[in-house]
Amino acid sequence: MKFRSHYMSIVLLSLLCACASQQKGDVATSVPVCAQQLSDFDHAVASHGIRNASTSKVPAFPFLRANRNSVLMGKQVGAAVAGGQAADVLFADWVAQMRGLDRAARASEFRNRGDASMSSLARTEECADQMAAQLGMADYQALSKSVFVPDDYLDFQRIAGFYPLTAFAAHFGYEGWKRDNLGSFDLGPDALIGLGAWESYQLSGQNDGGAATLAIEDIRKDAFGRLVPTAVELENIARAYAPEFRVRVQSDSDRIGHPSLSAKGAVAHVDIDQPTIFYRLGHTWFNDQWHPQIIYTVWFPERPAQSMFDILAGHLDALIWRVTLDEKGAPLIADTIHGCGCYHLFFPSPSLHRIEAPEDGDIRETAESPAGAVASSVLARPILWIDAVSHYLMAVTARDQYEAHHTVASALVAEQQLGSLALGDGTGFASLYDEDGFVPGTERLERYILWPLGIDKPGAMRQWGHHATAFVGRRHFDEPELLGRYFDLK
Repeated sequence: MKFRSHYMSIVLLSLLCACASQQKGDVATSVPVCAQQLSDFDHAVASHGIRNASTSKVPAFPFLRANRNSVLMGKQVGAAVAGGQAADVLFADWVAQMRGLDRAARASEFRNRGDASMSSLARTEECADQMAAQLGMADYQALSKSVFVPDDYLDFQRIAGFYPLTAFAAHFGYEGWKRDNLGSFDLGPDALIGLGAWESYQLSGQNDGGAATLAIEDIRKDAFGRLVPTAVELENIARAYAPEFRVRVQSDSDRIGHPSLSAKGAVAHVDIDQPTIFYRLGHTWFNDQWHPQIIYTVWFPERPAQSMFDILAGHLDALIWRVTLDEKGAPLIADTIHGCGCYHLFFPSPSLHRIEAPEDGDIRETAESPAGAVASSVLARPILWIDAVSHYLMAVTARDQYEAHHTVASALVAEQQLGSLALGDGTGFASLYDEDGFVPGTERLERYILWPLGIDKPGAMRQWGHHATAFVGRRHFDEPELLGRYFDLK
């Protein structure tokens, strides 16, 4: 690793020296000066303890950051080169994807610092853009070796916890959870509505889902075929496919709100006077092409304890719903987890069929589809029935004639805003997440029991990019090839 870092530093230094004389008129900054400016910025971020953990730094390329999609995209560039294809445009769009990730993370870090002017951010971004623009195919080998995203499993804990033995206990516990909770997906709206008082969280003036079908076909794509919408286009798509979150309410802990921070270092709370549905864009590689994914998240104040030793209870709770679209905007599949990465369930449309997966023959967690095939039209605008207390997803149904007891108009907000929240005391901004991607104060007692399974702080709420979804086995919610592991087109 030291050799790699040394080698990459030499590569970057050579690049900087070669490009130092290149200017863009009077406003351009020399690349070595830019490199120092980026280094100073990163040092300030580290000293403040405000690193945005949603993406990984790319060693020796301080103007780029990577996610798991970046890793696969880099391999696809390499495959094009190996196949004798011209890959310059692919390479440029790969760099642009990582430049975009760095830009977004850096903006939140800058805002959370609170001790720098907007002009300094503009200069830093100009420098980063300058340095990225210098990269070409000659840099592919060096860059591809640096693009790496670690997984969220701790092997040393699995070794210390005798994982081959403890995994069996976890497997039987998960099987019991499925028996106790997945039967609700057999219930129809008549039975569900009679279970208690329901509150419906939905967007006011929600567009018809068909409008997005046409819009998606017209939105720009990069050389990989990935959707590259403007902010307005993305919000319109998110609005069109947003589900109705119908929650069985027993207390305020079952009401959806907006996470907030009263002061720097304070434990976050959820303001239920600001009902909010958060959204973000993702992509997955399925059936030899990239598909857009719209991801929605709702936050609850807590999962209340049902006993003195309720190991699943804790501060804050969240439910994540993701819909994957085909090239025309029709839903192929949806899946869901909680904010901890737990309870991963799949809802394929009839256009997909389940294939044999490596995990199917042993105790590892595999793809569970409790509702069977769900019509694409239902996945486009579903009702998600969410239980009280546990906030487990109970059913996915079409919009129906049964109105909830109470309808709550909810705001639609880009999830990235959680990386820089205005502090209640007016002193600045801070992230909901810490430098490791966790929401402080949301730890569960289950961490003292499940640590041998190798997931850090099991049960705690975590940032996008850090959702390990299998206690037994190895799986991440944002793996770009996840769906192809379990499903194929009919």
